[in-house]
Amino acid sequence: MFPYPLRDGGRIATFNSIKHLSHRMEVVLLSLMDSEPVEFIDELKPYCSDVKVHRLQKSRYAALGRGLLGDPPGSAGRYYDPEFGRLIERVVKEYSIDVVELQHLNTAAYRPWAGGVPTILREHNVEYKIWERHAGYARNALERMYVSFVAPRVKAYEASVAPQFNRCITVSEADARHLLSAAPMARIEVIPFGVDVQYFLPDESIPEEPYSMVLTGGFAWQPKQHNLRALLTEVFPRIKARVPKATLTVVGKGAPDELRALARKIPGVTLTGTVPDVRPYLLKAALALNYVESGGGIALKVLEAMAMRKPVLSNPLGCEGIRVSHGENAFLADGAVSFADAAVLLLENSTLRQRIAEGGYQLIKQAYAWERLADKFYDCYASVLSESCVTARLR
Repeated sequence: MFPYPLRDGGRIATFNSIKHLSHRMEVVLLSLMDSEPVEFIDELKPYCSDVKVHRLQKSRYAALGRGLLGDPPGSAGRYYDPEFGRLIERVVKEYSIDVVELQHLNTAAYRPWAGGVPTILREHNVEYKIWERHAGYARNALERMYVSFVAPRVKAYEASVAPQFNRCITVSEADARHLLSAAPMARIEVIPFGVDVQYFLPDESIPEEPYSMVLTGGFAWQPKQHNLRALLTEVFPRIKARVPKATLTVVGKGAPDELRALARKIPGVTLTGTVPDVRPYLLKAALALNYVESGGGIALKVLEAMAMRKPVLSNPLGCEGIRVSHGENAFLADGAVSFADAAVLLLENSTLRQRIAEGGYQLIKQAYAWERLADKFYDCYASVLSESCVTARLR
């Protein structure tokens, strides 16, 4: 989808990649758009030689039907439109494009429209793993039946298309292993998501609120709704019982009415909805949380909190893809009971929180600033182009 506004991890990652790569290469952006206003196009123009968009026409229900029975399967069915493929074909010729990078498995079906140009598939998640995990947490029989039926179709599709790309970029070693197990012939490179360290900065002048916890992110996606529900019903009550002053602020859009109503019933919980800036909420918090039972990829919310020198409590899946060391730059605890125990420990131990916060901050500067990651993307493109030139000479 169009990489603006910066309201979820996929858009943030795509936007920052374009922004930082534009200093070293010419970037042409072709994007599908859903309901975003056309004014957002102007936000990308400073970094792109051209920006072209195509409006999605499919309804959600038509997409569900195609994802169930057609190809591409799953959610990818909603994003396939031959008219957009023809736009890719025209622009590749018009600009003499050297490399085409497709974002998400949802756009992998457009690879043939790139012609003979080298192609890269950037896997923000390994999609079949998301479906498999979601099947284990689906809330009702109909949803469980749908997800369980589609999950193996998504895996077969991902396994078939990944080897067709000159390179597949995953955000973590774990995702690379998952993709390789399904597609052993895929050529995989790991480049994680990063964080804009000029935007997410520590600010020691803002005092933290004692016993306060924060969770940031978007909650329109069903796996994230499941995670939030589990945090509210299984984890936070255990914390509150032992630390009566504990509070939890959930910052981000997309939570359905049912979850908003649930949050209102729990003393100490605030669900803000959309906010113009998450940074003030992070700065005031004593502890940043990421509790994940369903989902995958790499959690930008963790990187952002670390960049602002805030201590992070997560379970291992919530830090998948981030090179954390327990007790040094993040605190890891698995399962609702252990997670609640860890939260109590951290809320009551400022020295431990400060040590973890400083360790996380140093990790971000060393490995996850977008300026550093842009170099890795550039080297990947150069490698793909070099291989393509050799192949061409051998023909």
